[in-house]
Amino acid sequence: MKIDFPYPGYEGIAPVEVPDRNLMGVYSPRTFEVDEAEVLRHGFASPIGAPRLREAARGRKRVLVLIDDGTRMTPVARILPHLLDELHAAGIADDAIEFLQAPGTHRPMTEAEIREKLGEFAGRYRIHEHHYLDESSLHDFGHTRDGTRVTANKLLAEVDFVLGVGSILPHRVKGLSGGAKIVFPGVSGREMMDRNQWEASMHMSETVMGVPENPMRLRMEEAARLAGLAYIVNVVYDVARHIVGCFTGDAVQAHREGCTTSREVYAAHLPTRADIVIIDSHSADRDFWQSAKGPYAGTMAVKDGGSLILVSPNPEGVASNHKNLLEIGYMPHARIVELVQHGKVDDLVGVAILADVCQIVDKTDCLMVSPGVTREQAERIGFRYATSAQEALALAFERQGASASVAVLRYGGHILPVVDDEEVERVADMVA
Repeated sequence: MKIDFPYPGYEGIAPVEVPDRNLMGVYSPRTFEVDEAEVLRHGFASPIGAPRLREAARGRKRVLVLIDDGTRMTPVARILPHLLDELHAAGIADDAIEFLQAPGTHRPMTEAEIREKLGEFAGRYRIHEHHYLDESSLHDFGHTRDGTRVTANKLLAEVDFVLGVGSILPHRVKGLSGGAKIVFPGVSGREMMDRNQWEASMHMSETVMGVPENPMRLRMEEAARLAGLAYIVNVVYDVARHIVGCFTGDAVQAHREGCTTSREVYAAHLPTRADIVIIDSHSADRDFWQSAKGPYAGTMAVKDGGSLILVSPNPEGVASNHKNLLEIGYMPHARIVELVQHGKVDDLVGVAILADVCQIVDKTDCLMVSPGVTREQAERIGFRYATSAQEALALAFERQGASASVAVLRYGGHILPVVDDEEVERVADMVA
């Protein structure tokens, strides 16, 4: 079977021909035909755990809207007409509404990315950038119960209503994105980022991805309350970017409702793990920092000792915002833990992502097909390198044998693999 990947301009890396006798299946999140306008109307009219937005914002003098950055596909421009109608109905004038980009540790958005994100509303409202390393731009909101310092952009302390807009997708650190994530790490200082990213790297993907009730998520929700997140507007969209669910209201309760829908959209059921998994990272394909989402998902579908092939363009390279991925490079996960414990790492967020990757490399034959990453860079972080998906598959067959089973996972930046035979065992263990 011939399989292509959704990367116009990078046709040289695909397609790949997988022998029918080896192919377990091609797996992808679901798509839906929906009345998007009705989905949004219902979401705003039926808030969860809070009053309708027009009531919650009534009487406020300065509203701050947090939006995710260009690495996320949240269709903000299609949400804003409904959101602004609600704010206007609350008596909020346009000059009292401001936007704050929530990039976490990513680079700031370009003007073109801002225009794409806001659509017709670009230039109509004041929009601020967040820089997590700029201490002068941060406000100290105290500490969580476990002692983590809570710092976030000082604008959150200066306005009287903070509203977060985002989308809910499976996520390696937070279980699922959305909700309080728009504040932490979206517009936070580094303490919360360091704590959550590093703690998540002590877990495997299987125990975190798609699981909202995890320690990292609960900590950042507590911190978001301290920082004043008053309301969220979260959507679930499918891989065709149709908005299939809209969840407004309380940052925790509305988020949990959205998580249920997100899992229904993004879960892909495999009968068992495959010897070889080929996965793209669409739409997280700007650099390896983003496209690592492919291996995070792929490791949930490949056998221990199997081969995992990442196909992603990565036009911006490995991770210009976290250079220690290449400076440190692959080493056994336990060795990275030792480096951190001995205080030999400055950028803890960067090394946490490296640790996540090294967990996978420790138990899997990892291969990379990426025009934006050099062979030397790929090998530096523990991947074998191939110039095309077909070459990578041939290398994997050499390692796994001619009869190896192959699973292809599409939209690896979003997909949530669920292995049915493991789910049966998990339920049996719970009953026992």
